[in-house]
Amino acid sequence: MKVHVVVVAAGVGSRFGHDATPKQYQMIGNKSVLAHSIAAFDAIDCHQIMIALHPEDVHWADTYIESRHPINTCQGGDSRRESVLNALHALDADIDDWVMVHDAARCCVRQADLLALQDHLAHHPFGGLLVKPITDTIKQSSDHNGCDATIDRDHLYAALTPQMFKLGLLTEALSDADPNKTTDEASAFEQKGMRPHMVKGHGDNIKITHRDDLSLAAFYLKQQGRH
Repeated sequence: MKVHVVVVAAGVGSRFGHDATPKQYQMIGNKSVLAHSIAAFDAIDCHQIMIALHPEDVHWADTYIESRHPINTCQGGDSRRESVLNALHALDADIDDWVMVHDAARCCVRQADLLALQDHLAHHPFGGLLVKPITDTIKQSSDHNGCDATIDRDHLYAALTPQMFKLGLLTEALSDADPNKTTDEASAFEQKGMRPHMVKGHGDNIKITHRDDLSLAAFYLKQQGRH
């Protein structure tokens, strides 16, 4: 299995706060969030790591990254879909190679989950993703004020990253997908009537969105012996 990794790091973190430093460059211990995310992939064998950066990124040049894999960068787009497509086109890869697409802000992904994703998808025709079952009670509101209904959570899962698909099929799915309906790579396949395989991951694979998430991520990384 030949695997490439794409790390989406083109966001500006509008929900993170007024700090001029995007969340992927915030520090946890002596590493940036992005550096912690990249370090997780030392657990697997991959051909290269391609990082999609914001066109006006001014932080990458001063960021220290330690990895046993070759690191390359490309220009991200205006959306996650565009950033991933740019990265896929920049890869030196064959259409049947596998690509793991990961959010830079998910620095706590467990190395065991990366290996499990590879193992479960080794013989799958196109790919799948890490997920976690929804455990909270989910409410629906038509006006963002009052509760209209409680949603049955028995069949609900939160999508995590990485998501892992064959390069040629992923490029085709993202190219054909409706940009307004494509929030992750799996959703592009769903639009084609295909059912990506779900692999259960751990709940500490959080996405850093708000400033308070940094301290929680630091706690999880320390628990994993990575901080």
